[in-house]
Amino acid sequence: MTTTVTMDPGAAGARVLRTLAARQPLDLAVAVVTAHPDDETIGLGGVMAHLRDLTLLQLSDGAPLDPAYAAQAGFPTRQAYAAARRGELVDALAVLVEGRLARQAFYEVPDGRLADHLAAVIERLAEDLITVDAVLTHPYEGGHFDHDAAAFAVQQACARLARQGGHAPARLEFASYHRVNGALRTGRFLDDPDCPEIVVPLTPEAARRKEAAFACHRSQTGNLALFGFGPERFRSAPVYDFFRPPPGGEVMYGMEVWQGLSRAFAAAAG
Repeated sequence: MTTTVTMDPGAAGARVLRTLAARQPLDLAVAVVTAHPDDETIGLGGVMAHLRDLTLLQLSDGAPLDPAYAAQAGFPTRQAYAAARRGELVDALAVLVEGRLARQAFYEVPDGRLADHLAAVIERLAEDLITVDAVLTHPYEGGHFDHDAAAFAVQQACARLARQGGHAPARLEFASYHRVNGALRTGRFLDDPDCPEIVVPLTPEAARRKEAAFACHRSQTGNLALFGFGPERFRSAPVYDFFRPPPGGEVMYGMEVWQGLSRAFAAAAG
């Protein structure tokens, strides 16, 4: 079902956050934009069942171009790895949303290469986001370069819609991971007093559902072991300056990679 969008973005964003905090069903049209298959499970697996009009936009196929990654995960080819990750996501979504997914789109960019496809991703996102009230995606925190590219693409797509005089959805974020004082921190945002967050403790049923969805991502068992089933956190997305390093300055993927990412941002914004 396609929802006719009339709600002001600020009001829509506040309503989404308020309803998630109350752990109540939400009938607004919400898009979730993630860089990799499993990011949605990690970031909001406990609350996805409350989203009754959900569009999932999956940007990468989860398989890097280097075939060594596929081999390490036990697959003969990159294509086989990508197909497996899509199948794992389908299985996880069956647990998380129980058949209530309104729409799903796979952009099929190779894992790790979102920065090379930003112009096309932004154009497609602008088309896909015009029919939703709010969009949830990654924060810009230096945890993973694909996450940061996804945050950039969503901000750019929403800005384009606003400039064109059409509807731009509210931009919201789910917590992911980043580094603080050299240590990995998961399931939390970088501290920002100007961006208050909501914290949603998981009920026993939600935690069970999320754990079952984790088990569906069979090829990612090692990575998922870094994350738990504690509270999920959400907030309104700030307007990021993507031409400066992520807030906090600790870029897990290295400043040299960030400099290349920054050049890709500049090219796509131009």
